[in-house]
Amino acid sequence: MFDIIAAGEILIDLVQTGNLDFSGTVGGAPCNALAQAAKLGSRTAFIGMVGDDFFGRACARQLDELQIDRKNLFTTSQADTTLAFVSLNEQGDRDFSFYRRPGADTLLTVKNIPFDLVAQSRVYLFGGVSLSRDPTRAALFYSLFKLSDAPVLKAFDPNLRPPLWEDLEEAKALGRKAMGLCDILKLSDSEAVFFSGCQNPLEGARALQEEFSIPLVLVSMGAKGCSILLSGQSCHIDALPSQAVDTTAAGDSFFGAFLHQLLQNDFTSLDTLSPGRIEEAARFAAAAAAITVSRRGSIPALPSLDEVQAVLFGENASF
Repeated sequence: MFDIIAAGEILIDLVQTGNLDFSGTVGGAPCNALAQAAKLGSRTAFIGMVGDDFFGRACARQLDELQIDRKNLFTTSQADTTLAFVSLNEQGDRDFSFYRRPGADTLLTVKNIPFDLVAQSRVYLFGGVSLSRDPTRAALFYSLFKLSDAPVLKAFDPNLRPPLWEDLEEAKALGRKAMGLCDILKLSDSEAVFFSGCQNPLEGARALQEEFSIPLVLVSMGAKGCSILLSGQSCHIDALPSQAVDTTAAGDSFFGAFLHQLLQNDFTSLDTLSPGRIEEAARFAAAAAAITVSRRGSIPALPSLDEVQAVLFGENASF
């Protein structure tokens, strides 16, 4: 049985290093989050589609290096592996340009999803980028409906990328539809505002939690830390001091590390977990994210278990 199975986009992030200089790494939000969990010791598997090209083979090699099961990483000759060019400002914040018309990640079908395998895992992780194009969108929604009665936890990161949507109202509607099918929702502060219509991120997150009866909602706020909303209770975790140079995979590192740490607890449902255990997982995740933003790239920046523990136990309190 796998701890976490992720489905969705795997692509190449080309991160700006100079005016027209870029350094390439394997990326994609579900892949990054899964990679973080794998680096920390979780048993992981990925479901996705790449092109029959150099970049697709690089994606496969990366999963192998991370010991992520890729039996369900498929190859298509109908499109190239998706590319995402990431430009950074002086604060390390990023902007995206996608080469995806179409990209191989959009061509995943229902036939590619191993429902029995997913149903036996502990967490099924998916993201909003994959909801922007069919047939992958239809495949993911079908999988969520089919697995609605399975005990596997459905974890959703809307990962809003406006350049991938012709209509942001469609992005909002589909993201909200997915929220009604998940158990764990990870939002950025701006996403909480976008999907709820509330100007205050925490109020927006609470409104979404109540509207869609989501047991657990995480709101990441960058340097301001993160908030946790669990069945009417809430708490805030401060961000650890860090010199940010690249925030590309910060949210993915946080979510992957949170899910990994959450699964260290033996529980049958989120209702049986104490708020203290969830807060502990969030502190662990905050430490992982603090390390990640201090480095360049996506997957190469993700920390190991030893590195996260060194931060938590004070051996390296800042970066």
